[in-house]
Amino acid sequence: MILLDRAIRYAERVVAGKEITTKEVIIQCKWFLIDLKKQNNDDFKFYFDEDKLKIINNLLKLFNFATGFVAGKQVLENLADFQCFFLANIFGWRFKDKPEKFRYNDITLYIARKNAKTALVGIAFLLLMLTEQDYSEFYSICLNRELAAEIRKAMVQILEASPLIAKHFTWSETEIGPVKCKITKSFFKPRTAESGKNNSIRPSAFVSDEHGNFKDNSNFTAMKSGQKNVINPLLFRTTTAYAIDNSIMQDDLEYMKKVFNGLVKNERQFALLYYAEEEHLWDDIGMYQANPLRIEENYETIREDRDRALEQQSLVEEYLTKSMNYFMPANSGEAFITIDELKPCKINKFNWKGREVYIGVDLAETDDNTAVSMLTYDEDTKKIIAKSWAFVPKERVEMKSKKEQVDYKEQIRQKNCYACGDDVIDYEFVEDFILNIEEEYKVEIVKLGYDRRNALSSAQKLESKGNIECVEVVQHSRILHAPIKLLKESILSKSFNYLDNKLLEINFENARETKDTNLNKYLNKKKSKGKIDLVMSIIDALYLLQEDIMLDSEMDCTIQVI
Repeated sequence: MILLDRAIRYAERVVAGKEITTKEVIIQCKWFLIDLKKQNNDDFKFYFDEDKLKIINNLLKLFNFATGFVAGKQVLENLADFQCFFLANIFGWRFKDKPEKFRYNDITLYIARKNAKTALVGIAFLLLMLTEQDYSEFYSICLNRELAAEIRKAMVQILEASPLIAKHFTWSETEIGPVKCKITKSFFKPRTAESGKNNSIRPSAFVSDEHGNFKDNSNFTAMKSGQKNVINPLLFRTTTAYAIDNSIMQDDLEYMKKVFNGLVKNERQFALLYYAEEEHLWDDIGMYQANPLRIEENYETIREDRDRALEQQSLVEEYLTKSMNYFMPANSGEAFITIDELKPCKINKFNWKGREVYIGVDLAETDDNTAVSMLTYDEDTKKIIAKSWAFVPKERVEMKSKKEQVDYKEQIRQKNCYACGDDVIDYEFVEDFILNIEEEYKVEIVKLGYDRRNALSSAQKLESKGNIECVEVVQHSRILHAPIKLLKESILSKSFNYLDNKLLEINFENARETKDTNLNKYLNKKKSKGKIDLVMSIIDALYLLQEDIMLDSEMDCTIQVI
């Protein structure tokens, strides 16, 4: 079977390093090959249905491409390997107990311009119209109806080039009219981007085309809410990068990368993320990463565009966004540290007995996360070692787990997190926890650093009850720049270590770094992609430690976090 054979070939080449691509594509390919082997395991709820994929394979023999270098040629014979991989995963994977139900219901194709994205998605929707339940409804949405009609246009062009399959479809002459399948009585139609006009429809599948151009989720959410009573709902995101702020695609990419990094589990997400890594934006490696359709004529055009962009600043934005698939938001903030930079820094244990320690506290609003970190400096090894804990309201554990896509129950079981209070944090529990640190770990607390906004009362109690010197750490970039710089440089130099703590990993991946007018670095909670309380508590403690022992970021020190 051509479709399956080429999908496997692509996955094997990617995993073997024979294809220049992104980390996320490599992981998706690894999962595919691993899952093919374990599909017969009783505890694995999915299977790969080769019989159903064979139907798709044979249908593709009836389709012809309409445009480009393959115009007039049969689709099946001329699909690129990555396109076969895309289609095989969508149509092949099923639930064992419900073979009619697709495994993947959240599908993303993030890819540079001129890689046949629109044609590929158009083919997928034509196949769905032929094979899904009778009277199914299929839609595309985009920022305006004309753009949404681009996929419809690709579908019509393919049908006009494919007489063997076109006889089973009808379509109107208008650009936004429906495409109908005579066999299943299903139809495809472009929709407006106005969410209020999409609340009454019932899409079996829809595609948010040029998803990166949306700045709010209302239209996407309206379409998704219409799928509640659909047996086999599917949603597709397809897009190239944009030079805009607040694109909803950036949040989606953050979530997808958490899934790929193992921070969040989602077995129903399928995503092919093709983009140039930042260090390869101006070389051929980045070009190959962002453009998997291996057409040399396209690559020559991209090289020409790159040469012009190097000479003309006005062409840089177009080159980076469309050819390298690189988002260029002006105000979103940069990632503070990546999970790939952090993960090699794990340790398993540390003996705290007899240590002088500094405590950092980030007391959030009473119904949100609170964090406590403990740091010490080892004179012999020139290392800073830290241990962190989170605190959440007990009654909000389920809600927070769903909203943040974090398994708080598991983190509580591992004692990375504590549930206290009911709907709000029990500050007394947190205060008692801090007061017990000295006895629990056989340490001496030198100072405790806190953010005045929510911790003033608790700081006063800790001073009176535990005789702990509490110091306000002003949350301003001129104060926090030095410990933030030290923390980041320690991680990048691979001298930052931590015991397996998923909450801490998630916090670091969420953190976004910005600069003030004096170029001082600070972490912006509003622009971060989720909770960063644990990171902030480490920074508060590090500020005090750095101040007391005159430690600066130029010194050879190691930070270890447990």
